[in-house]
Amino acid sequence: MSRVRTILARTPDADDTLRRLADVIQVPSTCRRRRCRNQGRCQGGYGPPCYFEGRKRFADAVLEDMHQHREFWIAQRTSFEALLRR
Repeated sequence: MSRVRTILARTPDADDTLRRLADVIQVPSTCRRRRCRNQGRCQGGYGPPCYFEGRKRFADAVLEDMHQHREFWIAQRTSFEALLRR
């Protein structure tokens, strides 16, 4: 595996990104999982489960700024790839 691919492989996947977003918008406080509620942080898993149960809450949290979020992360990834190729 190339150095670029190795480093990019460490970037968060969709489930990890949703787990982090769940923490930001404070979903764990109402999650059905006791571990999430007790820890006050999303414990992850496929989905994570709170995403499947409350997609609208996630969507509302990013709906207005999604275009800017996409542009930012596309630019970040492109920049990282360019830096790592040097």
